[in-house]
Amino acid sequence: MNAERPVGVIVVAEPTVHALLVASGAQWLIEPRQESVAQMWSGLSTGALNAQSRILVFSDSLAAGTARAPAELHDTALAVITMAQAGARVFIASSGPVARAALLARVDAEASTRDVEVAGLGLCILELELGGRSVLETIAKQSGDLVQFPPALPAEIDVILGQSGLPATAVQDFIRLRMPELPPIGGAFSKAPIAELVDELPPSASRELLDRPRPEGQLTITVTSSKGGSGKSTASIMLAASIARASARAGKPLSVCIVDLDTRDGQVASLIGRFMPTALNIRVQPVWDEASIRRNLVHADSLGIDCLLAPIRPRTADTVGPDFYRAIVRSLQRMYDVIVMDTSVQYLEPLIAKVALVEADEILFVTNLASTAVQGMARALREITAPVDESGLGIPREKLGIIVNQSAADVGMEQEQVLAAGLGMPVVGVIPLATRDVLTATNLNRMHELLDHPLVGPSYHELAVSCLPNALLAPWEGSPMPTALDEAGMPVYEKFDPETERRHMSYKR
Repeated sequence: MNAERPVGVIVVAEPTVHALLVASGAQWLIEPRQESVAQMWSGLSTGALNAQSRILVFSDSLAAGTARAPAELHDTALAVITMAQAGARVFIASSGPVARAALLARVDAEASTRDVEVAGLGLCILELELGGRSVLETIAKQSGDLVQFPPALPAEIDVILGQSGLPATAVQDFIRLRMPELPPIGGAFSKAPIAELVDELPPSASRELLDRPRPEGQLTITVTSSKGGSGKSTASIMLAASIARASARAGKPLSVCIVDLDTRDGQVASLIGRFMPTALNIRVQPVWDEASIRRNLVHADSLGIDCLLAPIRPRTADTVGPDFYRAIVRSLQRMYDVIVMDTSVQYLEPLIAKVALVEADEILFVTNLASTAVQGMARALREITAPVDESGLGIPREKLGIIVNQSAADVGMEQEQVLAAGLGMPVVGVIPLATRDVLTATNLNRMHELLDHPLVGPSYHELAVSCLPNALLAPWEGSPMPTALDEAGMPVYEKFDPETERRHMSYKR
């Protein structure tokens, strides 16, 4: 070991594990604790973490008890395999046999799809239930000459994993003093209560409406992209309609409203075949209360959703700026169970940067498999998630997911390239390419027929389930309606073989 350059260590595990390694007295350079695998990938890609680190410590239960637990387990399994194959020494901090078995089963499954032998990865389990001393002794034994440990481990290590008999509060105080938490990579981000923000809104905003609580489970989704032609507006409408239909069929209909925030080139009106009224009709009202807002929404009967359309003329876009839309979006959050905001591709413009990204609970970034779209996605995601003091927008990475739209096999864009450009963010939806059927439906204002399309329909239903994992949504039951007939009068759909479809879905993480 080179004493002048201690080995780097990256810890994607609980604060107690990180604090234990810091307190060990070993000669290593421990990076700030990473709160998720996604944060680790971002740190490595931006240079915030040392890419030459040779020891990685992951957890089998980092997000246990939260909604993101399944995704984090999946991400961890992939990271374990990737880092071990890259030559790093990989340790798994295990909270117990059940969590350990779940992670190892996922590692096994992911390794088999990549023709990787798990036995050759050299993974090492750290059994946290045995205490800090045992954990460090295991690391010392397995790391060989990578790390120099002190002849005697400090007594305080027995405190960190709760082996000292001290009260839990004393252990937590010790950790806080010894190892202050690293802020999330996107910068500290939290929404102030509406009561603190209402005075910033225009005078026409209805305080009575804004003082209402949001319905339980209310969800606001932003759909955005960095490249025109990616299918962003189609994705917005199809997601909204899929949520409305699946919830209605389950007997618990959710009210859904789509908001077209692309004030200079809005597409929602064209896709549903209705062009009036628009947001301008609300803007001129003396009070933007529930009655005036509902009067100026368009209901798309066949899709089961309401729509707030963008102004027809681009030159009127400045009339409905960020302050107006912020007030309207917050008002709609008190009127609808689900809001889907469709945006322009100019992700730095104020309507997106100050409204769509900030007000959203979930942000879906749409890309197709064109190299320009994938490269543009990487640039946009860096800008969106970079801290404000680094000229970014400071949006938390946890809000973001990727939709791979118009997916097709053998087009020169592999799964690994898409995932790398996504900076470790999850792919939450994959929509197969069905050019003729989608064009027919959009040109004839028959978007509802795509809900029954044998490939497009199930894909959007799966996306709806990913966005609302706790909602009651009926399974997809398509009764396909053809958009074209052959010479014999038989329905025609674009053909996909099972192997092609399997490769479509392989982008999902």
